[in-house]
Amino acid sequence: GTLTMERSGVEDLTLRLTEALNDAIAKRPAEPLAAMAAFLRSHADAPPGEPIDSVAGATLLPEVTSYLEEHRIREELEEMINGLRSNGSSGAASLVGPAADALAAPRRAFRTTAEVRSAFIDFFADKAAHSRWPSSPVVPHDDPTLLFINAGMNQFKPLFLGQCKEGTAMSKLKRAANSQKCIRAGGKHNDLDDVGKDVYHHTFFEMLGNWSFGDYFKEEAIDWAWELLTQVYGLPPDRFYATYFEGDEGLGLAPDEEARQLWLRYLPEERVLPGNAKDNFWEMGDVGPCGPCSELHYDRIGGRDAAHLVNMDDPDVLEVWNLVFMQFNREAGGLLRPLPAKSVDTGMGFERLVSILQDVRSNYDTDVFAPIFAEIEAVTGAPPYGGALAADASAVLPGTAVGRDTAYRVVADHIRTLSTAIADGALPSNEGRGYVLRRILRRAVRYGRQMLGAEEGFFTRLVPAAVGSLSAAFPELAEQQGHVQAVIADEEAAFSSMLSRGIKEFNSRAEAIKQTGGGGFDGASAFFLYDSMGFPLDLTELMAREAGLAVDVSGFQAAMEEQKARSAAAAAASKGDGALLTLGPEQTARLADEGVAFTDDSFKFDLGADAGATVRAIYGAGGFVDAAEAGGGETLGVVLDRSSFFSQAGGQVPDVGSLVEAGGGATFRVSSVQSFGGYVLHVGSLESGSLSAGDSVACNVDGERRRRISKSHTLTHAINLALHQVLGEGVSQKGSLVDDSKARFDFSHGKAMSAAECERVEALVRTMVAEALPVHIQTVPLDKALAINNLRAVFGERYPDPVRVVSIGPEVPALLAAPESDEWEQYSIELCGGTHIPSTSDFGSFALVEECAVAKGVRRVVGVAGELAAEAEAAGAALQSRIAELTASAAGEAAAGEVEATRKGLTALKLEVDAATTSVHVKVALRDSIAAADREWLKRAKQLSAGEADRAAAAAVAEARAAADAGDKFVVVQVDDVDGKALQTLAQKVVKESGLAVFALSVVDGDKIACLASVPKGDADALPANSWLQTVLAEVNGRGGGRPAQAQGSGTDVAGLPKALEVARAMATEALGGR
Repeated sequence: GTLTMERSGVEDLTLRLTEALNDAIAKRPAEPLAAMAAFLRSHADAPPGEPIDSVAGATLLPEVTSYLEEHRIREELEEMINGLRSNGSSGAASLVGPAADALAAPRRAFRTTAEVRSAFIDFFADKAAHSRWPSSPVVPHDDPTLLFINAGMNQFKPLFLGQCKEGTAMSKLKRAANSQKCIRAGGKHNDLDDVGKDVYHHTFFEMLGNWSFGDYFKEEAIDWAWELLTQVYGLPPDRFYATYFEGDEGLGLAPDEEARQLWLRYLPEERVLPGNAKDNFWEMGDVGPCGPCSELHYDRIGGRDAAHLVNMDDPDVLEVWNLVFMQFNREAGGLLRPLPAKSVDTGMGFERLVSILQDVRSNYDTDVFAPIFAEIEAVTGAPPYGGALAADASAVLPGTAVGRDTAYRVVADHIRTLSTAIADGALPSNEGRGYVLRRILRRAVRYGRQMLGAEEGFFTRLVPAAVGSLSAAFPELAEQQGHVQAVIADEEAAFSSMLSRGIKEFNSRAEAIKQTGGGGFDGASAFFLYDSMGFPLDLTELMAREAGLAVDVSGFQAAMEEQKARSAAAAAASKGDGALLTLGPEQTARLADEGVAFTDDSFKFDLGADAGATVRAIYGAGGFVDAAEAGGGETLGVVLDRSSFFSQAGGQVPDVGSLVEAGGGATFRVSSVQSFGGYVLHVGSLESGSLSAGDSVACNVDGERRRRISKSHTLTHAINLALHQVLGEGVSQKGSLVDDSKARFDFSHGKAMSAAECERVEALVRTMVAEALPVHIQTVPLDKALAINNLRAVFGERYPDPVRVVSIGPEVPALLAAPESDEWEQYSIELCGGTHIPSTSDFGSFALVEECAVAKGVRRVVGVAGELAAEAEAAGAALQSRIAELTASAAGEAAAGEVEATRKGLTALKLEVDAATTSVHVKVALRDSIAAADREWLKRAKQLSAGEADRAAAAAVAEARAAADAGDKFVVVQVDDVDGKALQTLAQKVVKESGLAVFALSVVDGDKIACLASVPKGDADALPANSWLQTVLAEVNGRGGGRPAQAQGSGTDVAGLPKALEVARAMATEALGGR
């Protein structure tokens, strides 16, 4: 079992080869030669030496030796080494069998993920003049049609649709290349339920892509794809198959003969294959750009004809790259028209490519996942990953290799997804993408806990490994690592608690089913666990199998569909008809086809500007119309050639106002303004007259409302600066809402702000007001703006180039002249497309009136200015005066009536403070004052109550003694304003002093009856206290319980008190005798 070579270089090679061979066979016994070949290719320049001897050196494991002998490849191994040793890289030519095939491929220099990724981008950037374009966040902040970015082309949709804002860096692109972060979970593209079951599905993945926007087309795309794969990555040409669109008579589309002929320059005819519209015709949606696509497929095995395995989900013949040729535009009704400017959109799965280059059959066997697997093993203590796959879901069970390895794949994939999504601004929640993330996290935690035996908190501990594996390409992940861990830690802890409750609920329902003789776990119960307790269906199925039950999956799906229908109906009802007026790709394409230019809304920043405009289009719920008449009550949208209305953007609400026809014949009331790909849609209703395309109108913006909105927008900038100065640089904007009454600002921060911090923020903004700082706005080149020290920009936002810089204090030319100056750190400097006031003095006053949580790690503050701030300040002062007035007298000497009145007054004041709009720190101080005062008055109330209770107890004891002297065995007493606790003391004294059974009732606070029954041990069988109590409580609408010796409760029907007393006496008389 030893192999050595005499020369030191070859001896070193042998040691390393043996280590690799041991590892390869131990972990993947089905493919040791592939692993050996990969190692040998990377050391093909080993120096020649003497023949192999069986002397001390590198020792093979016994199981490896057995494997080599069993498969008769020991001789081939020696031949491989001799060939390399004597012939260097060319030694492969003298080999035979699988080793020869493996070594015949050109030498590959790409052994790490970083090398694979950079080689792709460098190739297109350096050789083909593509722009190195960054990945967008996986959270599509400006595309409401997507839950997550699921393809490389998503961020370029505005370019493909002709809706890209002029002046942005993207609008200038002709060619681009990158590696895009993608998530496919939820919505149309959803791989979540497949992750773990095989070795190639992922919820998070990278997509390598290159794009042409009206520049190059098929020939260049195909040539460069072939060159990159075969010459740069060194993959063997005879392993590839190309597909092209075969045409579709039903769609009126001819075969893509151009692509076929281009591929025939590189591949024989039998490896250029036709494909149908499903596989080889790509469409963005029902309307919009589309075209044929061409796929490259790779055969991992080689040396055979694998054409029949293309697009057949064979794990060894897999799609590598999809080249989409956008040459048509699909219009409403299905008509296809050639695009004037043809484009290219390509996408190649990064993890899949790495698996090919690293000669492994599974994406999970690459160094993409290796560091995460190692951390899972270290954190959970589970055995190492072994790559086991299940024949079906029923085999995935705790304590099995299949269950363990499925969990490894699920957990590793899902921690990448969660880390990336949270770092890019998403948060787990109960709706939308947040709900998808919550489901992913719970699925991972469940697999880890059940299949790997992990402890609570294990998932959070995997974040550094996931971030570390991705941060070199996406540095924003490292910056957000702490935030990601905090969010996941909270979610994991919450689900762990829910998991325990869900298992208890499942067991209860399963036991009930078994007791009734049923063999199936009903769909309604499965859906309840899913909907109310976060239980995934596959977990319910697993537990049901273990309990000998089958889940009614069709019933579960029916319940799911019913809920979706209810949710859709509720969402539609909440939006109203006006929400339906949106200009999608179909509508904007029609406007462009008809020659309607984008709306010029440059006038929106100047309320005094003359924005006389022409109606270019009128749009309603039924589509575009040429004209509209007043009186129909229909919500309409009007597109103008130019407008002074501000459309909703950047958190700022849209303007309202009116469009008045030049002749005064029509008035259109504008209630909302939205922008769609350059077209500004004025939404509202026609109040009078008629309006037609081509009419001239005046834009009348509600100027006073706009000025209040502008004040609020500038206020968010001031608040942003103050928050950074008080809380530090960890603050980053997460959202805002700017309207005519307030400035709402969401930001990242791990805990609630203290009252002192809120007061400091308020004071800093008030200082800015007092300083009357001018607000300067200037449009400058984006790169120069980004160079300014202390500049604030919203993460994920796409900014135009040039861009507007809003500076509160210094003039913009001064910022540009000395961009790195430390002086700018004391000022608010932001990129912003909103409207603003000319000076901070226009605020008049300021109050920070709210601070609360939005989500884990995200806080929200609300500020008001001007009259609203003055009103908030006055409200706080008035409440403080009322508290002082109410508590002016000393509590220690107060009588019961005064104590009661004061405490009721304090309770009412507390509710008023909670509802009041005043400064956060003032509200905290008010609450503290009320709480302190209430403690003093409560102390006095207890003193008085104790005295009253003592007097009541003494009276009850006297009454009981008299009853005992008369020969009675029980006593029923009524006292006033003695609470339940004092009644216990009273009853104990009565029983001790008289030995009688006692039923005590007390009217408390005038609207509640406290009741207590206590019976001596010798009488409890005849008159159980709990039965006595329940009978009496029925007369006062009460509830309670206890034991035969003592029971207690309360009722709410004071009018029933006389009857209750009567029933109490009658029942005791019947049970014990007496009167």
